[in-house]
Amino acid sequence: MKRVLMRAGMLPLDNFDTFQILTKDKFGTNAGNMFFPYSLCRTLMTDETDRISSIINMRDSSSQRMQKLNEQYDCFLIPLANAFRKSFSNELERMTEFIKKLKIPCIVVGIGLQDTVDAKGNTTHQFDEQAKNFVKAVLDKSAIMGVRGEITANYLKHLGFREETDYTVIGCPSMFTFGTKLPQVKRRELSSNSMVCINRKVKLPQILHGFLEKCQKEFPNHYFIPQNTFDFRLLYAGLPLDAGKADNKKVPGNYPKHYLDACFQEDKVRGFVNVPTWLDFLSKATLNFGSRIHGNIAGVLAGTPSYIFASDSRILELAEYHHIPHMLAKDIKETTSLSDIYDATDFDMIHQGHEERFDHYLDFLHKNGLETVYDGGVVPEKTPFDRKLEALELKPPVTPLILEDPEEQMRRREDYFRYLVDRNAQLRWELSDERRKVSKRIIKRLRRFL
Repeated sequence: MKRVLMRAGMLPLDNFDTFQILTKDKFGTNAGNMFFPYSLCRTLMTDETDRISSIINMRDSSSQRMQKLNEQYDCFLIPLANAFRKSFSNELERMTEFIKKLKIPCIVVGIGLQDTVDAKGNTTHQFDEQAKNFVKAVLDKSAIMGVRGEITANYLKHLGFREETDYTVIGCPSMFTFGTKLPQVKRRELSSNSMVCINRKVKLPQILHGFLEKCQKEFPNHYFIPQNTFDFRLLYAGLPLDAGKADNKKVPGNYPKHYLDACFQEDKVRGFVNVPTWLDFLSKATLNFGSRIHGNIAGVLAGTPSYIFASDSRILELAEYHHIPHMLAKDIKETTSLSDIYDATDFDMIHQGHEERFDHYLDFLHKNGLETVYDGGVVPEKTPFDRKLEALELKPPVTPLILEDPEEQMRRREDYFRYLVDRNAQLRWELSDERRKVSKRIIKRLRRFL
């Protein structure tokens, strides 16, 4: 297939400005989402591929738009994460209706269930009906659906779908970014002076937050790698974490929440708006660890020992499928030591069965009619995607606002302030416009009684 449409906020070759990425939320609230299109573009972009384009807005499914998409593209590629969850059910319904109106193949490359870490996937959820309808719509337009792990596979089985006929476990496409071979793990001596990278988020078990904070004290040469959009807004423009959602006021412990916090003043935070600079930075670390699945997959792809503390099913099933070293967050004790974990862990376990998993992944893509750069048994040293990427001047990591010179601080804040003012004006206009529509409907109904 030469013309591919992909569900993504941005593609790796777009190379948007950092300000655009943050204000337009180009990585969909989580920077880890950049790994899906990065891996898929590298795998699917052949010399014969005409183009790969992205789409994220599925609210507009008008006949005119759908006809245009059907004419312009040969398939619709849908990489997803934890899409089977209550908070995503409305979006799942929109995607279902969108897919139904497409005539081209619609291929889901990795979808997962969000549940507790003890979940087996065989229980009923409030979003079961939306999940069923979505899977049926996809299967009407594809050969088979790819799911992230065994827990999600059990969930689809629970809903009545057939294993290896309707769905198959493929893990996460990001783990196949470099094909049959993962980078060799560079194991170095871990000492109190070692550079380590930590990934975490606000909503985690308190025991895990406490452990990660203890690790920061034990390894002062650490860097926090944020992934959420609100973390980036704080890092880039100084917008306090509690300025957004109400639940952000429950920020635990010493989680970064104000631009004057010590981690910013001590230059211990880095945010990444593209994959290559992220991997390059992590390659210099002795250890990469934390709660984020793609924050740690990034470490794996950088060849850095990476360790996951799993707090829910979506993280656990991927860690288990890809043999990424991990433990359950709930198993952390007061005596748990990062150094002991490092000494006792075989970080090379990620290579066990990787080629077999990659072959299965390719088989899944081929069943759905997709061509890859690996077809024909030749593993290219540089792919067409690699060559195009080399021609770009990639944006550097985002550094703390407080450490920038006064001119840069003013530029960032002025740009962000203008964005907030413009956004507020737009929202007020949309609200007043909606009120006018409602008023017209009410007046129309009242006239029936006059």
